[in-house]
Amino acid sequence: MPSRIDLTIFWTSECDTMSYYTMYKSEIEEMVINHEWGNQALLFTFVEPETIRQWIWDQFCREPEEIVIDTIKY
Repeated sequence: MPSRIDLTIFWTSECDTMSYYTMYKSEIEEMVINHEWGNQALLFTFVEPETIRQWIWDQFCREPEEIVIDTIKY
C-alpha cells in the first residue's frame, strides 16, 4: 500500500482552477475500504482512476474534470 499519493486536480470548466493534493496512507486505506469493497484494504491492490475521482468528488463536494497522479511513494 502506498504511503503517499500526490495529485493535481483540475476542476470543472466553470471554476477553471486546479489544486494540488496529497493523499496519505490513512486516506488511501479509507478510499479503498469505502469504494473498492473493503476486503482488499490490507492487500496490495490496484485502484481504478475512477475510484480516485469519485473519492475526490465525495471529499470536496465538487466534480473534478481531470486528476493527474504526480507521484506514488511506497
